[in-house]
Amino acid sequence: MLAFDLLAQLGKNPSLAAAWQRVARLPEDRIALLLELYQNLPSGRTSSALADGLLKNFVDNPAFLEWAVRLVERLSAASLRRFFENLVVREMVEGQRVRQEFLAREGFEAPVTIVLNPTLACNLHCTGCYSYKMPRKGMDYALVRKVLGEARAMGVYLITVSGGEPFIYKHFFRMAEEFSDLQFMTYTNATLIDEELADRIAAVGNVMPAVSVEGFGEETDERRGVGVHDKVLRAMSLLRERGVMFGFSATPTRRNSDVLASDELLDYYLDKGVLFGWMFQYIPVGKDPDLSLMSTPAQREQLRAKTKEWQVTRPLFIGDFWNDGACVGGCLSATRYCYITPEGKVQPCTFVHFYTHDLHEHSLLEVFRSKFFRAIRGRQPYERNLLRPCKIIDAPEVLRELVAECGAQPSYEGAETILEDGEVRAHLDRYAAEWGRIADEVWQGPEYQGGDSVLVPFLGRINANQHFYRMRLDHAARERIEAGGGRPPERSGLAASRTRTK
Repeated sequence: MLAFDLLAQLGKNPSLAAAWQRVARLPEDRIALLLELYQNLPSGRTSSALADGLLKNFVDNPAFLEWAVRLVERLSAASLRRFFENLVVREMVEGQRVRQEFLAREGFEAPVTIVLNPTLACNLHCTGCYSYKMPRKGMDYALVRKVLGEARAMGVYLITVSGGEPFIYKHFFRMAEEFSDLQFMTYTNATLIDEELADRIAAVGNVMPAVSVEGFGEETDERRGVGVHDKVLRAMSLLRERGVMFGFSATPTRRNSDVLASDELLDYYLDKGVLFGWMFQYIPVGKDPDLSLMSTPAQREQLRAKTKEWQVTRPLFIGDFWNDGACVGGCLSATRYCYITPEGKVQPCTFVHFYTHDLHEHSLLEVFRSKFFRAIRGRQPYERNLLRPCKIIDAPEVLRELVAECGAQPSYEGAETILEDGEVRAHLDRYAAEWGRIADEVWQGPEYQGGDSVLVPFLGRINANQHFYRMRLDHAARERIEAGGGRPPERSGLAASRTRTK
């Protein structure tokens, strides 16, 4: 009944007419599958809330419905079924129930994803890659089993797999097959995806490759190597032919940010069949960070504006991790996700190469209960302005204070450079100040209204001050009490925001 009610409401809404007509033209077997999947949603308050949220999101942003229709049109039956069962039913419905129970029991939110790095081995040597000089040994499969089992017990059904190159890891498909109830989003350079590998990806159904690009052919080959772009296009063609859900990931740098912020580039990859996209600002971490690769604050704003435009004008799920803080309440590290190295060290995020706990000696739950993770959560959000979410590049002094306070150790040789190198410190401080001036003006402008109006995927337009920000402040206060700490230093209007959101 839920499916028919939702579809009926969509059909009655004039702003969704075009997408609804495409739904009506779908083949009968695809409509039957779609209705079957919706009807198999568990009954209850969470499912009803999901349906209400989808409808609100579709009305607030019709492009999002266009994207959903595109999924149904493009994906194979196996990929669509896995996507729906793992991400919609398990992650959004069943996982939400588990996470609510977790919050009531533990007093803090459970993660929604885990970033698993099973290997740092790679067949490319990209300019500015922080992992190239790190150890290349793969993760022991027993540790993979431990991580995924404990993550699932916490309500996590979306696993993000990074590298190195994940498809080099010899147990990759063993992992995907054994944990078929989990969805794996995999960052890959795609150069290893031939017909045989594409067939395996299609067969398991629960692997979503995010193909790394740097722009068009010129930009991709410049950073990744001559001929890489042609291999990327070949891989995309093979995945599209097989109905696999795939997208792109890109690293904006000073050299390519202008290209990545162009309509032509996005439409180019839409035409290749991508269904989602991620933007990752270049972060100067590792032993020898290249500060010249960092995008300028002006380039970052250019990309932010374009990404927000694309979210309402293109049938694509696209996110910019450093510019979409308002959509998730700020930084997600040590809160809604963590990063696990091949050696089992648990970092609060992909780019914070410091740790206090190792999964050979501790459980994943113990990591999230740790002083380091509690201290991070107790400081979030680091800024009143949720467009300044990152403790590395937006509030660099926070990272320095947290590492010192908790005695966190470098995960790899050279990780301490970002804290101790005078040139790097000065550069990040200047960057944070300049970006802060730009971000504060945008935050107070008509697009965000100081946080009162934020368009969020899956939620539609919300008041972030009454949603994410209030929730984050309440949780942060509890974490500081649990950790035995006091109030964090007042920063950029945090005191005013506490008054406002009480």
